[in-house]
Amino acid sequence: MQVKEFDEFVKRQQPDARESERVDWGRERDIWLARLDALYGDIEGFLDQYTSSGQIDIRYRSIDLNEEDIGSYQARQMILRIGRQEVDMVPAGTRFIGFKGLVDVIGSAGKSSLVLANRDRQSALPQVTIHIPAVGPKTRQLIETRNENQLESELMASSGEIEWVWKILARPPERRLFEVTRESFFQLLMEVTNG
Repeated sequence: MQVKEFDEFVKRQQPDARESERVDWGRERDIWLARLDALYGDIEGFLDQYTSSGQIDIRYRSIDLNEEDIGSYQARQMILRIGRQEVDMVPAGTRFIGFKGLVDVIGSAGKSSLVLANRDRQSALPQVTIHIPAVGPKTRQLIETRNENQLESELMASSGEIEWVWKILARPPERRLFEVTRESFFQLLMEVTNG
């Protein structure tokens, strides 16, 4: 590797001044935290009959998150106590390609995820385009994974504002997305606790 290549690499890693002017990262963080609180409110509503009878206990704990461009901040982790079972809902952040947020749901029998996704999105699998350009006597194959943020921007430009909703991310290999409802959330709790 030559010094010139390293210089170019360092330049590419610098934040684009135009991008930092366009994105208010503090506002993005605040929107993410508000959506996280709304998710917790929905879950409290789903579980109301069980919490009011004392069968399920809900607690919260503050955790530290640190994300690129946003920096360090605190978020709430929801802890559900169902008899002897405990389910931790751990927010991972808002800076994910194709999603505006991710919460890991961890129980004694495994882990699943909730993602804040475009209402129209049905799968977590990226769209892949394969280009096979001829390069001299050899053929080189380039695999380009379409940037999900770019795809979201294109959808927004063509059809108006994106509606972000919480969805359950199915386990591999399917990786489908299911909207969070009372029934789908109960099923998720049973899966992560082997219920």
